[in-house]
Amino acid sequence: MKRTALLTAATLLLLAGTAVNALAQNDTTTVPKADTVTTAQTDNNTAGVRPKAWFSFLTEIRMGADMLDYPKFMTYDWNIAPGVSFRNGLSLRIPVEAVVGMTKESYNDYDGYYSSNGTLGLNLGYDFLNKNDRMRLELNASGGSTYLKTPYRFAYADLSLKFGSKHLGAYNLYVGLGLRYLSPYNPDMTQKLLFNFTVGFWAL
Repeated sequence: MKRTALLTAATLLLLAGTAVNALAQNDTTTVPKADTVTTAQTDNNTAGVRPKAWFSFLTEIRMGADMLDYPKFMTYDWNIAPGVSFRNGLSLRIPVEAVVGMTKESYNDYDGYYSSNGTLGLNLGYDFLNKNDRMRLELNASGGSTYLKTPYRFAYADLSLKFGSKHLGAYNLYVGLGLRYLSPYNPDMTQKLLFNFTVGFWAL
């Protein structure tokens, strides 16, 4: 199963890199001809042009509940994801998470059980409002795996939708909803499908 998770992560990385190259190549800016505009018009046009790519990151807190076995299993996660954003709305990030899974009493032979781990993955996002200077609506797809040898070990894949502002300065608040699938490495842990609620900050 670990080999499958690694192959999945490698495939996601390859697909994401291909998508970034394709979209970045198609992201062209129309430049007016020099003989049809004045110097003042040229300055105004270039002043508002964003770079093709820039460093960005997000940090968020996520709360999730198992849709297949609610309310016996819940998660609380903290995510930091540095990466690159592109003018065409695409973002590529590397999420690093501290994840905590909690079960209720007498569940899976555990009494008040909880466990923690860390994950490392790949996140691909697209901002549908990339031409809007005030709001952001980003669809995110992620995949990754835990890396510590604890009972709480799994590979994951998730899909989420984040909505927030992008005109408040360096940090912009957002909220999000999503689904996360957990494929456990530990045979004592069952598969999970989580419904997640997220609160976080973008740094653009």
